[in-house]
Amino acid sequence: MISPRNDKENSIQIELSKDKIQNKLANDLGQILSLLPGLQIKNYGDVGGLKTVSFRSLGAGHTALVQDYSSVSTTQSGQADLSSFPVDFIERLELVTLSPTRTQIPIHAKLAGVVVNVESVHSYVGTNKRNLILGVQAGSFDQYEGYLMLQKRAKRWAGTLTGKIRSYGGSYPYTYLNGNTSIQDRRKNNSLLEYFGTGSIQFSPNQHHRFQLQISGNEYKKNLAGAVVFYNSNAAQYLNGYGLNGSFNHQFRKNKWNVFSSVNYQKNNLQYLDSTYLNSQGYLDSRYYSGQLDFQSQAAYSITEKLDILIGSSIISESLKGKSLVGNPSRNTSESLVGIEWKAVGKILAQLGAQGIFEKRDTATTKQWNLLPAVSWSFDLGSKNKIGLVYRYTCRQPTFNELYYQQIGNTKLRTEKAHIASLRYELILPFKQGISQTMIQPFYSYVYDKILAIPTKNLFIWSIQNIGKSDAMGIEFTQFIQKKLRNHTLGARINYTFQYTRDISDPKSLTYRNILSYSPLHSGSLELDYSWKKLSFFVLTSYLGERYALNQNIPSNLLAGYLLLDAGASYTQQLKKSELTLRFTINNITNRQYSYINYFVMPGTHFNIRLQYAL
Repeated sequence: MISPRNDKENSIQIELSKDKIQNKLANDLGQILSLLPGLQIKNYGDVGGLKTVSFRSLGAGHTALVQDYSSVSTTQSGQADLSSFPVDFIERLELVTLSPTRTQIPIHAKLAGVVVNVESVHSYVGTNKRNLILGVQAGSFDQYEGYLMLQKRAKRWAGTLTGKIRSYGGSYPYTYLNGNTSIQDRRKNNSLLEYFGTGSIQFSPNQHHRFQLQISGNEYKKNLAGAVVFYNSNAAQYLNGYGLNGSFNHQFRKNKWNVFSSVNYQKNNLQYLDSTYLNSQGYLDSRYYSGQLDFQSQAAYSITEKLDILIGSSIISESLKGKSLVGNPSRNTSESLVGIEWKAVGKILAQLGAQGIFEKRDTATTKQWNLLPAVSWSFDLGSKNKIGLVYRYTCRQPTFNELYYQQIGNTKLRTEKAHIASLRYELILPFKQGISQTMIQPFYSYVYDKILAIPTKNLFIWSIQNIGKSDAMGIEFTQFIQKKLRNHTLGARINYTFQYTRDISDPKSLTYRNILSYSPLHSGSLELDYSWKKLSFFVLTSYLGERYALNQNIPSNLLAGYLLLDAGASYTQQLKKSELTLRFTINNITNRQYSYINYFVMPGTHFNIRLQYAL
């Protein structure tokens, strides 16, 4: 669905409902986000493989992931690994472009290029009314999962507990072309064992106050298969770790006031182990310990029916420790924001953020201040048409990995900065027992001091560099149609993105005006779904066009595009106050051999089946 968040906000959300998400039997959040326009998912593997999201060719650090009103990222990498976010308990997923007067989106996220907002059964507005959900799932290549939700609601309080465990063998066959030679093999050293758990308590002493305490954690043990070029099938490389997140929120609403405050803590421990590493010890054991603590408070006030204002501030403290690092880096960030919404000629949203960065690099302390403005203006063209303009300036700091990680780190990195502008046209055509919604968004972004990993000495020794300047221009198209015929419901959803991203740093460079690595010109998806009483079906085709593995646009770096075909069905049986649901999906029906990242091969045809009981 494409709709305004509410009557007091003109920021557009592109939303996927709970049923749409659950029917896919997706392994993680990365698979779901790939269905939204403008988002690109870098996928380094199947179940458990690293997945990151970027918006309109911007670095992943420009995209903020918010889950249940808390920003989620890893201090070490500066971004969230989407493979570590199960989708079993998601109620709603939305893509928000600008929302200055919405208190429950953190300030740090509002200053990013775009917000991916996830609301689960633990959120305040969770629509789940079930007391118990129990499910099991099995799939190809020894994939097994089990999950549980327990919930108790009363007049003034609610408690929710969720947990999941999954294991994966990952030994799937693949074929790839190395030069003129076609090689067939089977993925090895690719297993995974992972645990997730979250508990939350909400308490409302009266209609004006609401408190929430939420604690979540996960632990994982992964075998790392690596790229298939020069592939050592006897490799013994492992990635182990665990994360712990805690948040405490308070919301106050009375008359024209809406105040939201929160304290969040994140802790992540990571171990990389290579049992066959060729050094004096005969193995490599790298361990990192990161932590993040942030506090924020936002207050919104409705001055008149046509004018709202918001002010807020936040403080974020991050640190990283590890034996292989030069010193123990730390970063403190102070952020303030003023936002307004004015219904004058159309609707105007504007915000101005002030960001102060205080960072310890090596033995020196650096200071930096940034002013981050954003504005949008939309107005109606009749009762069914709307047009809008959006501009924002955003920046991202180099991550601790980019600054300090072994040979690739570069402590001289500068902040990556970006100007983003887009024009939005919407057309909503309701008809008898149905609706058609269309959104078209031409966009342009200009980035300078862009941060990329490039070969600096030879093909095997890379480092992180500020490459200079790049720009991206393109258009996003989204179409949603739904029609009801008695007990039948038919639906179609089309997403298409054209994006041309260039290196415009140095006219004398060999890569001048070349397309940046892993930036496809064309991407999109087409989904058809049908439901009748207790049955529902879907067919999904997704396409990713050609892209280059390096900034040099030469044939040897060109990666072929691919088209994937998935299908699924579900059946729900009501049992008095409970229900039983059976879901089945087949992915990559045509057995396409493909990879998003060069030589990180993906599985061919595979299936998943799930049985869920809800009370």
